Amino acid sequence: MSENDQNTGFLQAADGIRLFYREWRHHQPRGAVVLVHGLGEHGGRYDALAGIFHEAGFSVRIHDHRGHGRSEGASGSLRASEDFLTDLKLVFDDFAAGRQTTPFLFGHSLGGLVAARFATGGLSKVRGLLLSSPALAIRMSCFQKILLALTTRIAPGLAVSTSLPTARLSHDAESVRAYQADPLNHDKVSARVVNFMLDAMAQVQRDAGTFTLPLLLQIAGDDAFVDPAGSHSFFARVPQVDKTFHCYDDAYHEIFNESAERRLRAQRDLTAWLELHLHQE
Repeated sequence: MSENDQNTGFLQAADGIRLFYREWRHHQPRGAVVLVHGLGEHGGRYDALAGIFHEAGFSVRIHDHRGHGRSEGASGSLRASEDFLTDLKLVFDDFAAGRQTTPFLFGHSLGGLVAARFATGGLSKVRGLLLSSPALAIRMSCFQKILLALTTRIAPGLAVSTSLPTARLSHDAESVRAYQADPLNHDKVSARVVNFMLDAMAQVQRDAGTFTLPLLLQIAGDDAFVDPAGSHSFFARVPQVDKTFHCYDDAYHEIFNESAERRLRAQRDLTAWLELHLHQE
């Protein structure tokens, strides 16, 4: 969607940090959804995905995490370990009240972990949970574990380069170039963020057994950023109530920014799930 279709604004977190958000309001809404982006990126990269939700009848909101995009805060860092969750609750509850409905919650990568922790932990009432390549497990070398332990002790808020292989985000070369050229993206992460992620991963797996809301889980089979095993484990633990799983074996991490054929598969599965669950209300 074009920038003319979106509204923007700021919400102020409890510690004073201003969180930037984008919003697309539907004139005849069938529902609402809050999107949660990944590490090092920002909500401006989700215009096309927001458009898919909007065409399906949704009002959409996405905020930039603190330390990301146009939100305030040190790049790739947190002041407190629960900041991502408390920020999301502020954004989600404000949107739910403004739209007078219970939104769905969609998260990608780190945003998928935050969304899963939020929904399975019951931090607010959500209508359903949708996850794209969520960071429910990550691969860490022995050296990285030692470095994490060291920085946790001496400088937990200091953000350092992630050294993640951005060329493996997508098979679509233009999408990769756009990501690499985007001045609002960064490659930084602090020990406090990594420790939040590890704690949240464990909690999500523990809470999976009591999660019975509608779940759509879409993952990349060839993912260099997160370990797909975490998604498989989570899905297996969720009760067989209303859950759907799609693995795109030949896709890289950003399934909704993939090459045309791969991207369309993910989009078709998403829209089919949305239609089914909108009709169920």
